[in-house]
Amino acid sequence: MRLLLQRYLAAQFILPLVVSTFFFISFLLTFELFKMTELLVTRDVSPWFMSKLIGNIALTFVPLSLPIAVFFSTIFCMNRLSADSEYIAMRAGGLTKTRILMPFLLVAGILTLSVYHLNQSVIPKSNKSFKQKINYLTSSGLLAGIKEGQFFTLIPNLTLFASQSTKYGRDLKEVFLHLKENEDSQKVIFAERGELIFERSPETLTEKLTLTLFEGNIIGRAKGVEIEKILFDKYVFPISQKQFEDQFSIKETMLTSEELKGVLKMTEEEAKKVYNFNKKEFFNAKYEFWNRKNGALICFVFCFLGFSLGISGNRGKSKNSGLMGLLCLILYYALYFSLVSVAKKGQLPIPVAVFLPVTVISFLGFKFFRKLDWQ
Repeated sequence: MRLLLQRYLAAQFILPLVVSTFFFISFLLTFELFKMTELLVTRDVSPWFMSKLIGNIALTFVPLSLPIAVFFSTIFCMNRLSADSEYIAMRAGGLTKTRILMPFLLVAGILTLSVYHLNQSVIPKSNKSFKQKINYLTSSGLLAGIKEGQFFTLIPNLTLFASQSTKYGRDLKEVFLHLKENEDSQKVIFAERGELIFERSPETLTEKLTLTLFEGNIIGRAKGVEIEKILFDKYVFPISQKQFEDQFSIKETMLTSEELKGVLKMTEEEAKKVYNFNKKEFFNAKYEFWNRKNGALICFVFCFLGFSLGISGNRGKSKNSGLMGLLCLILYYALYFSLVSVAKKGQLPIPVAVFLPVTVISFLGFKFFRKLDWQ
């Protein structure tokens, strides 16, 4: 009978947890996608590429959303059990508060382990993949930068002008092209029309940019002296792929926990040599290592605190558990970010700054939990 009740409690907890987690992730995802709206609208993006991009972003929001979802889901579940007098009935039937708490802690423990393992390598790889996809969209946006009647200079050593441009620069008319091959050699190309083709694989991120010109001429110059003039019906002008390679700085969020552990053993000079980290990024890497562990632990602690706050209608004065929960949440994050700021100045060890707030919240949880004893 007690096992059946514990399964019932776990089932009552899981549904609001799933709904609230989905809500918080969607809420954060909306703001992120809103910032990238222009980037996505002006690019040719396939539905499959879009789904992978959203998946990368959503996965990175899991460690941030899940603890808050666990906290409010626990409060909601216990509020409902208290309002329906189910909690009182279970206590009157001989179940202790610890016994009632166990199904919630079991689910929270599973989530804690899941977040911990996601933080080890899955989420860092997702962050890196997201950055690669943004680079893909940004570089493919070169086509959108080509506008009729304007000089296009985003490609190094190349100036492009077209009197008419359609389809984000793919179809050009009356094309003028100036190419500076080196200090002594330059080419000027005129053509009646041109086609600019940008190809890139979303899997390998290998890209190719080719300009095909029709009905024009090429004038080659060396040190200001005309050396050749060539007429052509069709001329394929390949642009070097090296100008569009994926080169972005490695951030601490892209490193696995093992790599971050190695950063802890490095000096600032060594981190700069290996990862090109400056002083701020070196601190962020050390902070990220401890924050990942805290991000998993806080799921368990928030569940315990939410259980203690969520029980209402008990003997004694009733309480507004939602308001108290919000105040505890504000207290935790205010203390957390304040201590991290102090640690950033070198006045406090990073592990102390990260784990002291969760210790305070745990103490509050035990205090509220003790008050649940019946007189």
